[in-house]
Amino acid sequence: MRLRILAFLCCAALLTAGEDPFEAPPELQAFARQHTLIQMGVRAKLDYLVKAFFAPESEGGLGITYDNAYTRTPVEAWRDRKANCLTLTMLYVAACKQLDINARYGESLRVSRWRRLGTTVRYERHVVAVIQVGLVGQELVADFLPEVHQQSQMIALLSPERVRALFHSNRAVELLAENRSEEALQSARQAIAVDPGTGVGWNILGVVQRSLGQEAEAEHAFLQALAKDPKDGAPYGNMENLLRAQGREAEAQSYRDRGMEARKKDPFFNAFLAEEAMQVGLWDEAQKRIKQAISLLPRESDFYLMQARVNLAQGQRKAAIKALENARKWALPDMQALYDTKLALLRGEIPA
Repeated sequence: MRLRILAFLCCAALLTAGEDPFEAPPELQAFARQHTLIQMGVRAKLDYLVKAFFAPESEGGLGITYDNAYTRTPVEAWRDRKANCLTLTMLYVAACKQLDINARYGESLRVSRWRRLGTTVRYERHVVAVIQVGLVGQELVADFLPEVHQQSQMIALLSPERVRALFHSNRAVELLAENRSEEALQSARQAIAVDPGTGVGWNILGVVQRSLGQEAEAEHAFLQALAKDPKDGAPYGNMENLLRAQGREAEAQSYRDRGMEARKKDPFFNAFLAEEAMQVGLWDEAQKRIKQAISLLPRESDFYLMQARVNLAQGQRKAAIKALENARKWALPDMQALYDTKLALLRGEIPA
């Protein structure tokens, strides 16, 4: 089976030359000022602005719903009232600019996801807005849960060029999913033109080129991706699959080994492997992988929920209860009641 490993996903349309994916809706300034006018401090303005994005239109808000199927521009998000994290961040940063608040882009290094869609494995990361308040080092993070909170994540700041490249990379993936490979090729090349240093753009370019039968070009693109970011596991997997398809087994195994080494410290990749092992009943392997994920990121509630599922499959009821207690401990407040119910069921306190 051939797997294509893509990054940053978070009916796609190709932007024409000269179109700016950062362009703000003309109504945005009035909207931002209306919802923050009486607020005194920067934090209050930021908090009210986030709430206004998600408040129902009947209450004067935008009523935006999360939609990761298509990466919209801020203008499209305003029109459709739908957006993924990248588009929401673009819209939010634009709104902050209308309020003379300096907001920057960032990537949350502790929020990512590997998931399989057919023969494609997608690696999705999370883009946020970072706003400095008060003294240097005091920052707020808008990550559209929705909430604004003190920085508790590991954040890597992103330049506007990198964010623009990510936008075009997302569009390339979406166009490829619609079998519009030639248009996807244009979007992937736009990503590289905007930010030649992005490994993500080169990796996606290689995937698109391979879909078009351009294997030599795809191999070059994957090698460029690895040169730009040797820690990114996605191009290793794509190189491995390309080389195996060509019968270059020794080279393919080398890239597999290097890819596993690069990804072994990624908690979300270990959780992905645990999920895959669970689907085929390899419970010992699933237990090993989810324990590794937890050791790397011990405050991720979803990992403990997965561990509880593995424990139950292995008949380890007490261990499952302990795992669920940890899941509840690190869950968001609005999820804790759900974990209370799961724990009560598992302890036999309420009938199943």
